[in-house]
Amino acid sequence: MAKVYTMGELERARKKAQIREWVQDKKDKATNWCYAHKNEILTYGPVVVSGIAAGAKMLSKHTAQAKEQDLKDLYVYSHRTGHYIKLRRKLKTSEWAEFDRRKRAGENEYDILADMKVLG
Repeated sequence: MAKVYTMGELERARKKAQIREWVQDKKDKATNWCYAHKNEILTYGPVVVSGIAAGAKMLSKHTAQAKEQDLKDLYVYSHRTGHYIKLRRKLKTSEWAEFDRRKRAGENEYDILADMKVLG
């Protein structure tokens, strides 16, 4: 017996064929453009590619640096326990000064941060 298709299946197949045709058309146009502008591509291609590579490297470096700074701002390392303490928010400069002063006085890091109500 022959398979019976629903209207939804036929519509999906038609859209899929249209997308496939559109992609093939764009690919053909890009190929033709590359053949027509071969000299320009050879002249400017290396400069553009190196610029894109430099931009990507700079962006990834900046992202890694920002992520590291966020970790430093939102975690405090406890030397007594060897674990990081998660903070609810970034501490202000005055709060860091108070934290250092109380830590040097011998108080526990957890107790100091709990009194400041910044534990996450």
